[in-house]
Formats: sequence, C-alpha cells, structure tokens
Amino acid sequence: MAFVDDHEIRAFAVDLRSAPQRVVDKIPAVIKKGAVEIKKQMVEEMGASFWFKGAKRSISFDILDGGFTAEIGPVSEPGQVTGDLASVAYFGGSRGGGTVPDPVGALNADAPRMEKALADLLGGVL
Repeated sequence: MAFVDDHEIRAFAVDLRSAPQRVVDKIPAVIKKGAVEIKKQMVEEMGASFWFKGAKRSISFDILDGGFTAEIGPVSEPGQVTGDLASVAYFGGSRGGGTVPDPVGALNADAPRMEKALADLLGGVL
C-alpha cells in the first residue's frame, strides 16, 4: 500500500469539524464517493496487468475518523497472498514487478472532483 503524507488533509478535517453541523453531516458522503472512485481506478489498473490481475480482488477501502478520511488499497488476509502480491505489482521486487501504476495516481486523478465537491458543499462557510 502506498503511503501519502496526509498531514494537510487531517488538518483540513479538523477545520471541517468546526463547520455548521448541517454541512459536516454531508462530508462523509463526499469522502466515501472519493474512496469508491479511487478504488475503482486502482482495481481497473491492477486488472489490466497480465501478471497481477488476480490481486485486484484485494483492493478495498475503509472509512475512518467518523467519515472524514478513507484508507484505500490492497489488504492482506491470513492465508491469502493477493494483497502481498499487490505490493510487488506497484513497487517491484527482486524478480521484477513494479508495472502497475502507483496508487497515488488514482488519488491525484480524483482530487479535483473531491475538492470541487467539498468546495460546493462548504459554499464559503469556512
């Protein structure tokens, strides 16, 4: 799983909590929509790989912090290797790999949509 420096995102989430409750209540839906879109792109990219397409089933997401953040990526389950294989697909290993686009690309692709959705929702409240 790729890790992204989310310091600014978490600070923004704290700011959002000070917005009027009617606005705050709508934010988790925006976050979930973003998580679904990012996961969708990651699944498509993994599925396009001849060698790693089986790992696409390991990609999922969890909504955290009361709906203000999401964690998206491959999950390793006990007894399964598909989540572990995703790491090789993204970043490579001693025998190759690294042929599937970095998950940060999916995040960056959805960022403008999410920013617009949050800006529309907030409408100058902050």
